[in-house]
Amino acid sequence: MTITIGIDPGVSGAIAVVNAANEVLVWDMPTIEVRGKRRISARHLRDLLVDIGPAVMVVVEDVQGVQGSGATSAFSFGRGCGVIEGVLAGLDRPTTYVAPQRWTKDLGVGSDKGAHRLAAQRLWPLDDLFSRVKDDGRADAALLAHWWMRGLG
Repeated sequence: MTITIGIDPGVSGAIAVVNAANEVLVWDMPTIEVRGKRRISARHLRDLLVDIGPAVMVVVEDVQGVQGSGATSAFSFGRGCGVIEGVLAGLDRPTTYVAPQRWTKDLGVGSDKGAHRLAAQRLWPLDDLFSRVKDDGRADAALLAHWWMRGLG
């Protein structure tokens, strides 16, 4: 079965799989706690991606940073992105990075995270995967994979 994996980076991000039949599965980003702070778990991310199996493409949102965030927050986010890149490289997964401005424009969903959740709910109405406000990372990951599957990448 042909699948595409979408990854919304960050400790509140998610991993989604969309297949050729437009069926979706999502997982919250696997994390561990280190000195009271959440970090992306390289081992658990690797295990999850191995369990998912080979993909035609892994699409990662290419976030440039958050305006106004502090140095510690920026460093933590960068560390998490590095973990994701390292795991994908170690597994030799075909990967592409796409700016949020591009995929959101291509899909016509705008920049509002709430609109992303609504778009995901419309695409997958039978799945209760995007109902909570905190499911925006799940929605973004699923929409990233959907963006690639539609041939927009």
